[in-house]
Amino acid sequence: MTSRGTRWALAGAAVAAAVGVGRMVARRRRPLQAERADGWYVVQRGITVDRPMDAVIGFWTDRERLDRALAEWATLEQLDDNRWRCVASDPAGGGTEWRAELTVDGPGRLSWRVTEGPVVQQGQAELVPAPQDRGTEIRTELRWRSNPVRRALGRTTGHDPEVGLRDTLRRIKSLVEAA
Repeated sequence: MTSRGTRWALAGAAVAAAVGVGRMVARRRRPLQAERADGWYVVQRGITVDRPMDAVIGFWTDRERLDRALAEWATLEQLDDNRWRCVASDPAGGGTEWRAELTVDGPGRLSWRVTEGPVVQQGQAELVPAPQDRGTEIRTELRWRSNPVRRALGRTTGHDPEVGLRDTLRRIKSLVEAA
């Protein structure tokens, strides 16, 4: 596997996670109860994809498949090697836009940071083999800043980064397993 292929794979996973966090989630679900650390809300989520790591990376290295997979709820534009512009569709017909920097931290590991957008956030994603050869685990950690009033309002209206992350990981799993 080339380093360029790994970069595309991790960039795709991180951008999809960031898109899901930024998009407006209408469904309400039981919250994950994010921890509070140094002024950040922190949540860790993971999901096991029933495909080997090469297949997961292969899904994200194919830019055409990535664009098709995200087309119904977001558009992506790569600005340079590490910067991306993303516009997520809002069910009400509008959109949320932000820019993010993506950094490959090592094999199967990526971090991102939103540089311009409605929510200050950063996170990381890691691809690891699942125990007992059961596929690939995608492990994520998301950190975002919000004041208590905005957080409560976001939770009651369905605009919660925790729910967005969970939904995005489920969508990634279904898309990769269906490919």
